[in-house]
Amino acid sequence: MKKHYLKRITKLSLLCALAMASCKNDDDANNTTLSSQQVVTNKIQNENIATATLSSFIDTYAKIAAANYNDAYVTAQEMQTEINAFVANPSTTTLESARSAWLHARDFYGQTEAFREANGPIDNDDLLATEGQLNAWPLDEGHIDYVSGDRGAKLQKGLIGDPSFVITEENIIAKNEDGGEKNISTGWHAIEFLLWGQDLNYDPETRTTTNFAAAGERPFTDYTTEEHASRRKDYLITVTNILVKDLKDLNDTWATGGNYRTTFESLDENVVLTNILNGIGFISNGEVALERLDPAIDEGQENEHSCFSDNTNQDMWANVNGIHNVIAGSYKRASGTTVSGTSLIALVVNIGEDIDLAADLAVKADTTLEKLNQMLALNKTFDAIIHEESLGGNGPAGQLSSALKSQGISISEAAKALGVSITIN
Repeated sequence: MKKHYLKRITKLSLLCALAMASCKNDDDANNTTLSSQQVVTNKIQNENIATATLSSFIDTYAKIAAANYNDAYVTAQEMQTEINAFVANPSTTTLESARSAWLHARDFYGQTEAFREANGPIDNDDLLATEGQLNAWPLDEGHIDYVSGDRGAKLQKGLIGDPSFVITEENIIAKNEDGGEKNISTGWHAIEFLLWGQDLNYDPETRTTTNFAAAGERPFTDYTTEEHASRRKDYLITVTNILVKDLKDLNDTWATGGNYRTTFESLDENVVLTNILNGIGFISNGEVALERLDPAIDEGQENEHSCFSDNTNQDMWANVNGIHNVIAGSYKRASGTTVSGTSLIALVVNIGEDIDLAADLAVKADTTLEKLNQMLALNKTFDAIIHEESLGGNGPAGQLSSALKSQGISISEAAKALGVSITIN
């Protein structure tokens, strides 16, 4: 691997400086500007930089990916149990339990987005390539079920409303993006729509669409007395089965001894490093900032990621933290235990030999978390937040987008320091 030597201090003096910085207090209480050594030490205070190797970083990534996909699979199974219970006995209570389980499972799948665009099984056409089947959006509701027309009238259409369409896993999969990229028939957002229904944001008294506190309000009677109730049940059960099977495949292939885990561990380390950093760099800049935030700010709710449930803020939480998990080399599991190891920051210090760049990455990663938390602290739904800002107007969602873009650039610079090149948009 190409070496990049520090201009000011050698690797040995760098490690000594970091060790000293971690053992002493700041002598100048009025100095609010931290040195690069202090920034890095504060960020990775429980990590031994001298042990940070490319091999240990890759191993940490694999362990985090395996744990995260396992959590996504297990929590999706729990969701499946609640959906089965709802379909068996539709009621307000069982519908709310199914919705809660969807929201819980979504937190863990959302963090796995960090493993996309890394030439791995989620979106490599030669492997599973199930991302479009799991998480495609935006979704045209009318492709699946009825939609509301003028004055609330139901327009029966879609696969559920077409008695000639036989509801099977194979047929539903075949209809995914059939005839257009918004014709989504599978995945998280299909299930979300079937649990919540359209988010119309409609206030009947003012006849406006600014009641952002309201999410989709599908009644449980859609599964009892309404037209096509039986077919709606079958579709919900079937599309959930597809999602759980896809997540099982990802869990199994990433598990220790799994097909892709074995392949991953045999790849050239520089190839793996390129894949990993390309993934988190692209997801930070190209996907979350440029695809999920900017278009929503610019064009409104139609580009909101989880519009039916109004869960988009939490989607942002999961996506941002998924990227941060790889940067920090640490992931908190559904059980509450933590998987941790070598961080990208420590790797840039020890192998890339650039403490200033490592500090920049640490600052950019923390700033992204800070902007996320500031947006969440508004206690407003995502559609309400974007309704109050414009693209380039430096609103809360725009600030998060800018932070993600800056983070993506810093990841790209880290890649250069480590001797590889990535594409972040």
